[in-house]
Amino acid sequence: MILLKLTIAEILHYPEFSGFTLIAGAKGISNQITSCGILDYEYDRTLKKKYTKLSFIPNQLILSSLQYAKEDPGCLIDAIRLLHHRNCSGLVIKNVYSLPLSSHILRFADSAGFPIILIKSSEQYFEKIIINIYKRLQSLHDFDKFEHIISRIIALPEHDEHQKELQLEVNPCLQPDIFCMYFRSDAPLTANDYMKMEYAAKYAGLLTSYNTLLRYKNGLLYIHSSHNFKNARPDELAQQILDTPVGALAISYHMGVSSIHYRERKIKLCIEEAIYSSYFHTDLSHPYQLYDALGIYSILLPYCHEPAMQHFTSSILNPIRDYDSENHTSLMETALSFIQCRGNINRTAEVLGQHKNTIRYRLKQISHLLSCDILQPESYEKLSVALKIAQCYKIEL
Repeated sequence: MILLKLTIAEILHYPEFSGFTLIAGAKGISNQITSCGILDYEYDRTLKKKYTKLSFIPNQLILSSLQYAKEDPGCLIDAIRLLHHRNCSGLVIKNVYSLPLSSHILRFADSAGFPIILIKSSEQYFEKIIINIYKRLQSLHDFDKFEHIISRIIALPEHDEHQKELQLEVNPCLQPDIFCMYFRSDAPLTANDYMKMEYAAKYAGLLTSYNTLLRYKNGLLYIHSSHNFKNARPDELAQQILDTPVGALAISYHMGVSSIHYRERKIKLCIEEAIYSSYFHTDLSHPYQLYDALGIYSILLPYCHEPAMQHFTSSILNPIRDYDSENHTSLMETALSFIQCRGNINRTAEVLGQHKNTIRYRLKQISHLLSCDILQPESYEKLSVALKIAQCYKIEL
């Protein structure tokens, strides 16, 4: 499970923290935030630093009006050094007293990578900031919670007694007809990625009580349910979603689209189909990959881990793998390209940058290893299915 973190960089981009300006310590914007604290009385000279050893913990975002420094601005640098020493995330200042922040302070923050943020909005109050920080932290906790739930739904058999309970945790209002889309990212997914998609989906009216958007692994899972999808097709539903502001964000993802499952709460099947499909969405000039359009893969994917499937695959591919390993050849690459090129030798030669006679020679070697002629339909089909099963086996749900 990949745990998402709230960082300084992210709060600088969230709309609820508008008016925040980073004035120093840019090297520390990836600092994690796990809580909030307030710097108020700790450096009051009359308290003789009685509380400085008790306050502030690592990864804490500190808020301050600098009231304690109103009579003694020189203690500002001492406070910032302490916060950095305690591994606090950064310091957010609402400088209501217009105290000068010396170049010495800013240079120290830059050198130490300790972010200092100035609030330039009169609408930002500490109570509001703290509430919004904790809302963000709670949402990250929910991300991880729901990822765990989805993992369990996938891991358990479809008719397991816990499936209904888990589905209710995902969304207690899910309707009988289910359809899923999975937006898989090549790059690490951030909380901000989710928030952008959530905002677009809310704006488009896609997040009703019947629908849910969740983070799952390195992607976003949209579960769409209805009391009756009537005669809708998956491509029609997918296009309706992509015709909203969601579509502008979705172009950077590999999108998988499940079948529509009617009258049964087959959420496990829908989720798996959407995730599987995303791995076959390799041409980003096309908006998505339909599970219904995967052909033989739609049959192989649910069963590729079965012992019989693996035995069949190993019996055909292991001789080729072993030969490549022992002789430093690339027969497996040739076999895969040959199948992907639908048995076209000339096209295979172009893809691999080899002469067609070289490809013919390699195919003859493969045929010898398998004791069959892979140019013949029956043997070609066996090799094709074995390679497809191996491809499916590599996909992790």
